[in-house]
Amino acid sequence: MRFFSGTLVVIGHTIEPLGHIDGLRWLYLTSWALRVPVFVLLAGYFSSAGPLTARELRRLSESVLLPYLAIGLLHTAQLRLMYGKWSVFVTEPAWGLWFLFALFVWRMLLPYVVVLRFPLLIAGLAAVAVGMMSSFGNAYSTSRIVCFLPFFLLGWKLRQGLEETLLEARWSRWAALGVLAATAAVAWAFRHDVNLSWLAMRTPYAEMHTPGPPWAPLVVRAVVIAGGAVVALAFVRLMPRRRLPVLSYLGAGGLYIYLLHPLMLRPLTAYGGFLGKVGPWHEQLALLAVVTVLSAALASPPVRKLARPLVQPRLPWLYADARRHGRHGAPPPGLPRVPSPSPSPSPSNEETLELALVSPGPAKDT
Repeated sequence: MRFFSGTLVVIGHTIEPLGHIDGLRWLYLTSWALRVPVFVLLAGYFSSAGPLTARELRRLSESVLLPYLAIGLLHTAQLRLMYGKWSVFVTEPAWGLWFLFALFVWRMLLPYVVVLRFPLLIAGLAAVAVGMMSSFGNAYSTSRIVCFLPFFLLGWKLRQGLEETLLEARWSRWAALGVLAATAAVAWAFRHDVNLSWLAMRTPYAEMHTPGPPWAPLVVRAVVIAGGAVVALAFVRLMPRRRLPVLSYLGAGGLYIYLLHPLMLRPLTAYGGFLGKVGPWHEQLALLAVVTVLSAALASPPVRKLARPLVQPRLPWLYADARRHGRHGAPPPGLPRVPSPSPSPSPSNEETLELALVSPGPAKDT
């Protein structure tokens, strides 16, 4: 799922400027829910709503905040080399980095949101209502943080038992196929009627220019979020439940695909000029093939080894030794220390390659 959704993110960013071509515009609309919504859903699936201990805060800062700062500096340096001016990303995250900032906020909010009686419903209502507030926009990606929160909570709910209810029944496989087929058909029929800003969810309703009565933008966003959740669940239902030799390994590098592809696409679109040459269907297929190869290359072992200090930094010298200060469950004075059980076998490096980002705590809450 990470490899497919990460590759579709690269494809979406590549073909977005080519919205005048029917085939690519249809693909952009059809695959929207399979890109960032699925990525956010997976992040919620591997997140814990438990207390934020010192160890979890360290893992969260190492796997989210440090890459956010490091990759942002790379964007600053690249824009300086390309255009000769400094672009320091403070209030607005660099291209694609809003996801990391949002993930940090979602993980911090999760223990408080899940204690509500209807967290998904409340998050959905907040996502619809936030568009009416002009103060929520691109600054710190506040609009996207609120609007994609339902997908994050949906992923968390799947791991808490909703997965068995929705994705284990036999009928759900055929229903998932029907949902994806209907999505493709509807996207083709309405490809010229959909405003792409409806899918970005970056700006307030006043800047989206939605035709119709004043309440029309609320209905549009509600349909986008609800429909996106259904399509994302259909995609998850159809994914194999076993490891695939190549795709599973590349999927472990899904975060590398997501974070590094803007740095590759920016010079290609600025200097390559290949997007302006895309026309007939065979050229569109060739473009998709090139982008897919680029995605696989970003998840390949050499690139992951080279970029690991940026994408998955480990800075033990930055943090105090929690054991030396008596943290992490040290017994109160006067109580005997209970022997720790034998540690269970830890997963391999490849299996935990991305869990530091999406799983700052136990996968399932008890």
